[in-house]
Amino acid sequence: METQHNPFRFGGDLGAAEIVDRVEETAQVESTIRNGEKLFLIGPRRFGKTSILRAAQENLEASGAIVLRLNAEAYPSVEMLVEKIVSSAAVRLKGKVEIGIDQIGKFFSRLKPEFKLSGVEQELSVSIGIDTAAGSNRPVKALTDALDGLEKLALAQPNSRPVGLIVDEFQALVHLGGENAEAQIRSVIQEHRRVGYVFAGSQTRLMTDMTMNHDRPLYRLGSNRFIGPLPAADFEAHLLRQFKRSGFVVPNEEPIQLILSLAEHVPYNVQMLAHNCWEQLRGQSRSKPAKLTANLVEAVLRRTVDGLDPLFTQTWNRLTAVQQKTLIAVVRQGGVGMSSAETARSIRLSVSSVQSALRGLHDQSILRDDPAGGTVRMRFDDPFFAEWIRITVAGY
Repeated sequence: METQHNPFRFGGDLGAAEIVDRVEETAQVESTIRNGEKLFLIGPRRFGKTSILRAAQENLEASGAIVLRLNAEAYPSVEMLVEKIVSSAAVRLKGKVEIGIDQIGKFFSRLKPEFKLSGVEQELSVSIGIDTAAGSNRPVKALTDALDGLEKLALAQPNSRPVGLIVDEFQALVHLGGENAEAQIRSVIQEHRRVGYVFAGSQTRLMTDMTMNHDRPLYRLGSNRFIGPLPAADFEAHLLRQFKRSGFVVPNEEPIQLILSLAEHVPYNVQMLAHNCWEQLRGQSRSKPAKLTANLVEAVLRRTVDGLDPLFTQTWNRLTAVQQKTLIAVVRQGGVGMSSAETARSIRLSVSSVQSALRGLHDQSILRDDPAGGTVRMRFDDPFFAEWIRITVAGY
């Protein structure tokens, strides 16, 4: 067996050398930052946005760029996000932290940052004096000051050194900043020409409205890129190549296509199912090469779903009875025709009740829109949750 380690990774963002396809998406992120432009990267969770962002960051930094990549969901307040922007800029400005601190104090002077080095490895932290009592708008003002400081930092660099800010789950920042955040962010960064901005978000309905509704401040501020499933042929080739490299027998295309189908082509779930199939094959007798079959894939899916039972049970029990009935209907009908009177009658609910339940399930990131061919199909964010409902609740 050539590959001794499981080649199918999931549960974390992949680096530039590990990501499957996404060449065009990664190149557009890199181009946006090199050219000081703005890009909104929109796509559901589990589709690899974070891996695209990480791969682009790695490629850019390998050529000397300064790239700050932050996940807005990781910060409970705008102030903490601002402090992270400033401290990250200080660390990346120069190889030596001490030099970076001197420079950063000038670029972000309006924030009056105070730096502190702590620990054996001299980790840098920063605090900024935001007087929240002076007005609810003060944290957002601090954010715009930080973005202006980043532009000053960029202008001080050679033209050959790009500077970029990547904010993942950008909608969380807008939520933290309140209703004025969008307008204030636009008023500042629309004047910036040196920093490249990439704002990524998984709440596709919200991000689309934010960037394509002419009544919203961020309307047409930059380019939009929507992240969908990987091309089936590319994903099939990747799976087949990795299983064969590991010394396993793949007699035909059926088991590979079944992995993709059962995971609904969602990259995270495809990788998880393939990972678990690989482990199952490795554990089989070594007297002859283990074979990947459709029966094995289906059995592994069942064990995978069983292993996730505590998580799915907890999620299910948090839902209202109307939401539970609606999810059963989504499973039965494959997410098609969910707003019809016929669907509502099939679960003994009114159309308005089903529509309200669908909105709530979308807001909880349980369901997502899948627009195609002029219609919108409702899909599960996690297709394995749909399988759990099919097996455990719906009984088929």
